[in-house]
Amino acid sequence: MSIEKTLASEAANAEGRRDTAPAPDVRGQRRAGAGSPAVLSVRLTKAQLEQLSARAAAAGLPTSALARDIILAALGDADADRIAAKLEEVLRRTLAPNLLAS
Repeated sequence: MSIEKTLASEAANAEGRRDTAPAPDVRGQRRAGAGSPAVLSVRLTKAQLEQLSARAAAAGLPTSALARDIILAALGDADADRIAAKLEEVLRRTLAPNLLAS
């Protein structure tokens, strides 16, 4: 079976059970990437947080996602991270959970 047919079949299967809870043996997975994700706490003034929140709302993003994008852009990692996140999102929407768990 071609990859296109496999993906189409798995997408149809996923859509058919979209509202069904995953099987008990399916384990959640964190985002792909090097190492475990870490949390960074940043102090901002109320005005700075309001400005960040307003920009995030205008972009249709959570405030933390916009802050992360800004930091990654400053580090030069933003494009690679967005591509990896988008690829993971597409795979999670199209592949059966048992394929992702292996």
